[in-house]
Amino acid sequence: MFNIYPYNYWILYAAIAALIITIIVSAVQILKELKSMADFLKPRMDHLQTNVKLATIKMEAMDEKKKENAKKNKLILAALPILLAVYQAYKKDDEAVGAKGVVKAAKTVITNRQEEQKFIKKVASAIR
Repeated sequence: MFNIYPYNYWILYAAIAALIITIIVSAVQILKELKSMADFLKPRMDHLQTNVKLATIKMEAMDEKKKENAKKNKLILAALPILLAVYQAYKKDDEAVGAKGVVKAAKTVITNRQEEQKFIKKVASAIR
């Protein structure tokens, strides 16, 4: 074996210096790669963020449309009993024919409803 005793520490120092230089060069190269990767991904990320914003706007619009449809459905559900009453009044009346008959049945239903409301008010005031 070689006897390199007086140079052991010099070799150790040179190895440590080479290791430090290698680490610094590697870190610089990694930072360059990360920067180029960030520059590469930035347009894609911007596009993705734009798509997310558009999707949230669409979801908000859909939610508003659902709320409007719910209100319309409530109005339709409220109108169904009235329409059913008009239909039944139209079927009961033998003289009712065509659109004039439907109008006549609607007037009959409205007057009957108003009379019922007056009766309910009278009963409620009598109870008090």
